[in-house]
Amino acid sequence: MMIAVGRQSEGEKAALLLAAARYLNETLEPDHVYDRFHELLTDAVPHAGVVVSSFDAETERIRCEYAWVDGEKLDPAILPELPLNREGGGMQSRVIMSGESLLVNDVPEQVKESKGVYYDVDRKGRLRKVPEEGPPGVQAAMMLPVKHGGRVAGVVQLMNADAEYDAAQLELAEGLVGLMGAAVRNARLHEEAQAEAAARARAEATAAEREHAARVLEAVGDGIFLLDRYGRVRFWNRAAELVTGLAGDEVWGRQAAQIFERWSELAEEIPVSEGSSAARPVTLPVDAGGRELWLSFVAVRSPAGVVYAFRDLTLERGLDQAKSEFIATISHELRTPMTAVLGAAKTLLREDIVLTPERRRQLLEMIGAQGTRLAQITEEVLTASRLDRGELSLGRERVDVGEVVRAAVEAMREHVPESISLNAATETNGAAVVGDRNRIEQVLVNLIDNAVKYSPQGGEVSVSTASSEAGVRVDVRDEGLGIPPAEQESIFEKFYRRDAGETNVHGGTGLGLYICRELVRRMGGTIGVRSEPGSGSTFFFVLPRAV
Repeated sequence: MMIAVGRQSEGEKAALLLAAARYLNETLEPDHVYDRFHELLTDAVPHAGVVVSSFDAETERIRCEYAWVDGEKLDPAILPELPLNREGGGMQSRVIMSGESLLVNDVPEQVKESKGVYYDVDRKGRLRKVPEEGPPGVQAAMMLPVKHGGRVAGVVQLMNADAEYDAAQLELAEGLVGLMGAAVRNARLHEEAQAEAAARARAEATAAEREHAARVLEAVGDGIFLLDRYGRVRFWNRAAELVTGLAGDEVWGRQAAQIFERWSELAEEIPVSEGSSAARPVTLPVDAGGRELWLSFVAVRSPAGVVYAFRDLTLERGLDQAKSEFIATISHELRTPMTAVLGAAKTLLREDIVLTPERRRQLLEMIGAQGTRLAQITEEVLTASRLDRGELSLGRERVDVGEVVRAAVEAMREHVPESISLNAATETNGAAVVGDRNRIEQVLVNLIDNAVKYSPQGGEVSVSTASSEAGVRVDVRDEGLGIPPAEQESIFEKFYRRDAGETNVHGGTGLGLYICRELVRRMGGTIGVRSEPGSGSTFFFVLPRAV
């Protein structure tokens, strides 16, 4: 933009400044505003150099923002920051203190004053302190305040090497400096608005990430909680609630020791991962919410504290324990009949003793009975294994339940002790279900054998059938020991063995009821139990009616 210099009317001057204002405000970058301001000055006011400085009223420091000398734009950083001289020394300080422009046409004389600090810089950026290191390179200078809200926010220096400045040039420069100051403020405000918008966007993105992370942490299956540096709970996700039975509102802000018993001892055993090192899990017994759990912990240190993640391994540990017990049980179950078979066989083979026919028959019966027991144990293990692998095929045929019940009861009568009365009551003669006849009979025999086993004092064991909307129901009722309520959910689990107390009832392999449950379920039926300790039990299953 070109500015015509010369004697101008007030209208021409106003039009000139209006055009300059538009030109300056076409950019919203402070550096570009300074460049355009210098471009305007080049045509309006002769000068060999221009320096734009800012003034910080809090620190009272003067810092260069823009510098141009002898046709070269300089790095503002080469000019030193100066403190405000409140005693009136230094031309910039005088302008800042007074708020008025300063026109000096005898710079060499002015710098001879000892009250101020003066520097001279050439086009290559070489800085000299004057007059100590030589005379100044300029003859005239204008110092113009940049104001904002009535306060001086900076100073513009115009320097001329071989000519003086007049009042008209000062007035025009003041107008341009005012426009430049306003344009720079607009540019700064725009920068601040952009920075604020960017910060707000970053904050919103961070908040969104945190919200997403919180949703993820709520959705994961592992329990997660955060302890701050004081050991207080600051996060507790949904999985932690489900595992421990403690709601987030109950634990928020509480000490970990108030939630987990012996927490100080547990915390010492849980390694806390630092930095990028991998977290190492450790499984520990924990009492939480009145429950005894086995939890696998990992811990990672974060800026907010220590994040603990835990997985409930109570069931897995129970299964592992049950498997170990099962191996021990099977070993015991097999050893007993095998010992009896081996002992009887060796006795029969001995030639140094004479056995009576009766004794020989007893030993053979023992071998037969214990062999049957061995076959039963083996069959249970093999059937459970085939069920787990999905290799056991079941027939789907029309089966008369009443007929199967009567056949099973008759087959079992030969094996029950005299203290047991085994009866059948079928009210569904002709009622048929869809299933596998042999497997239905296997379930019945198992339930009857179980009822007899847990009736050590004798009593009645009755098997009955009845029609229902769901199908045909079969009940096996005994007058034996009964089952505690706490065990009634568990007795159908694999490897589970009922505690018969001091009754010397043989516990078996823990597979019988599991096999019954799986066979009934895979034939489309349901199975359950009703019992009271000391009052006997009723096991029942329902199979779908044949159409």
